[in-house]
Amino acid sequence: MTSLEAALRRTIGEVGARLPDIDFVGPGGQLRVDLGPTLVDRVRVDLLSPGALRLQSLGIVTTDGLPPDALASRSTVVASSWSAGRQEAFRPSRLLDPDHRDGPMIQTQHDDRPWAEVTFDEPVEVAAVQLRAIDARAAVEDRDIRVQVGSPGAELVAVYDARERRELLHTLLSVAAAQVPPELRSEFVMLVGPLEMTIAGDYRDARAAMKQVAKKVPDEARRAFARVVSDDVLLGRSLEWTAHGPTRSFRFWSEREKVDYVRFTVSVAEALRELTPHVCFGYGAALAVVRDGDLIPHDDDLDLIVAFEPHEAATLPEAHARVEEFLGARGFAVKGDFFGHRHVAPATGEKSVDVFSALFEGDRIAWYPGTRGALDRSTMFPTGEGELLGVRCPLPADPVAYLETIYGPGWSTPDPGFKHTWRKRDFADQTVAPTPSEPEPERRGWLARVLQSWR
Repeated sequence: MTSLEAALRRTIGEVGARLPDIDFVGPGGQLRVDLGPTLVDRVRVDLLSPGALRLQSLGIVTTDGLPPDALASRSTVVASSWSAGRQEAFRPSRLLDPDHRDGPMIQTQHDDRPWAEVTFDEPVEVAAVQLRAIDARAAVEDRDIRVQVGSPGAELVAVYDARERRELLHTLLSVAAAQVPPELRSEFVMLVGPLEMTIAGDYRDARAAMKQVAKKVPDEARRAFARVVSDDVLLGRSLEWTAHGPTRSFRFWSEREKVDYVRFTVSVAEALRELTPHVCFGYGAALAVVRDGDLIPHDDDLDLIVAFEPHEAATLPEAHARVEEFLGARGFAVKGDFFGHRHVAPATGEKSVDVFSALFEGDRIAWYPGTRGALDRSTMFPTGEGELLGVRCPLPADPVAYLETIYGPGWSTPDPGFKHTWRKRDFADQTVAPTPSEPEPERRGWLARVLQSWR
């Protein structure tokens, strides 16, 4: 373990000890707010930002141990709104049960400030309020939660405010950064921002911040960050820091989910074969077939690679447009405006596949990311076949040569921190159509005859 890794692990441990509520943003996460006890006539839970409030339970723990059924019989529950069908399925006793974990009881529509409130017919002495998040990744959307209680004749008082806890998190990390040894401080300080965002559940911002930090810190620091955050923050949330930031990597998928996803990927490839025969599994998807025989645990999506002849697509945007139009007409949802690929998902909006397009340049070809012209046509096509989780999958003609070119001679050893070659400038000319040469203007008169005689 490097010194930087040890410092990160120590810091996360200290933060967890001070802020045990940080994992409420994970699937099935729990948040207990001790009141001490307090005479209460209402409890209100809301989000401090736009979104949908989703909870499995809003448990009320009374000092005299009232069971959920008894509490439900003397209380009223209202919400800012109800998602379709949720109000009809609502059971107050299940919502008020701290141990309920059989699915969401409160699920509002997307509101500016969604809320749910429990009002008691007569005040009760409450020892704690205990929330349980939904058992899904969307639990993170409750990260800006607030809990308020009202006593008879008094206004609501906040007893838990996630934004205040975020400020405390920021302070704790700032103190930790000031205490690391001087030789680690520069790298540690740059990593603190992405670390704070990850702990707080701001995963998209964390990924964006880390992309910038990764340009300034050594590669080993980037790898150490991913290892530590995955082990000590994200694992309990069924997430992992991958090349796409915090995601639900394949190690958390069920066998059925994986098989269904492979089958969907093959269905996209089969559809694209009507457009071009040059389509197969690529990148990590090819690795999964050839090396692992399973979806790579630290990966989180599958990739298809498609190639076009010059007369089929003159530019990368034209290639992407052909893929979009072709698959869109066949019921697939095609999204994204990326340099080298598009996301392709079922019309129902489930997990997408990355479809990368490339242009043949004579007998050479390359997909972005990658090295321009690194692959030979005969290495790639005509395609072969392999098997992944019992599903037949199209592969490059020489998959080993392909993988050696993309991942180097160590391709057979898993490397969660592998980085592709991301140089858009090498492919810049493929983004614009070639300018046709203009015909030489016709010359007339005596000068034209002289010039013609010199040719």
